[in-house]
Amino acid sequence: MFGGLTIQAVFLVVIGAALLVTGTSGLRRSIRMKKQKAQRTGKILRISHVEKRDEEGFLIQNYYETRIEYVENGHRQQATVKSVDEFQEGEEVRILKDNERGGQLRIVENEKSAVFGPWILIGAGILIISMPFVQKQYGDAYVSAILAALMFLTGAALCASYGKDKKRNTEEIKAVLTDVLKWQNGQKKKYPILTYTLDGKERRMRSRYNSSSPVNYKKGKEITLYRDLESGRILERGPKLSMLTGGIILILISAIGAISTLDVLGIL
Repeated sequence: MFGGLTIQAVFLVVIGAALLVTGTSGLRRSIRMKKQKAQRTGKILRISHVEKRDEEGFLIQNYYETRIEYVENGHRQQATVKSVDEFQEGEEVRILKDNERGGQLRIVENEKSAVFGPWILIGAGILIISMPFVQKQYGDAYVSAILAALMFLTGAALCASYGKDKKRNTEEIKAVLTDVLKWQNGQKKKYPILTYTLDGKERRMRSRYNSSSPVNYKKGKEITLYRDLESGRILERGPKLSMLTGGIILILISAIGAISTLDVLGIL
């Protein structure tokens, strides 16, 4: 027991607090970035490919030293950044200047989008933290209501993410898995290197997804990428029907749970 809370209750509070901190940190960071106008457009001046392999033949380093020119406070500036994606000289890209990390620059063109945004994480964190206290004060029926709210929140986020992906105007691009990158020596995580053709020019990019199973990443495997015609971003995954299905199921379960809770409380 910890201050009247069981070990299970403390565990829930810790999980909720972790989600709350992650969500609030992400939200504060997003607000700061917008105020600072951290994103801007840069022009690729030159590129140098850097790669290194281990004794097994796996890539252990694979990135592009990319020289970028951009405008800041009315003055032209240049900087070299490391990119896991290959771009072309003269191409314009979006860059992010992170003042919290000493003004470090990075290219943000093809980053993976999060399914659960900061507001979802904050809401989930608050609900989970409240569960042991609500149970102690009001009983299990109200905890069931919180669980129903959590499932609804998760389901709504999944459906919203699917809807966002579905709204995008995209075109399919065929890619081939041409190499595999080990994240670090001794670790089992491996990232595929994908080669594709865009506007008649061959490019390579490191996948944002990884696997510890070599079977999943066989050289020569064909993969479909998606180009967002509005932003120009290369997306690794299109709308996933399983995400919509899972979201709808969670929302239905939450509705059943809410009705059951209201019945137990004598409200219905």
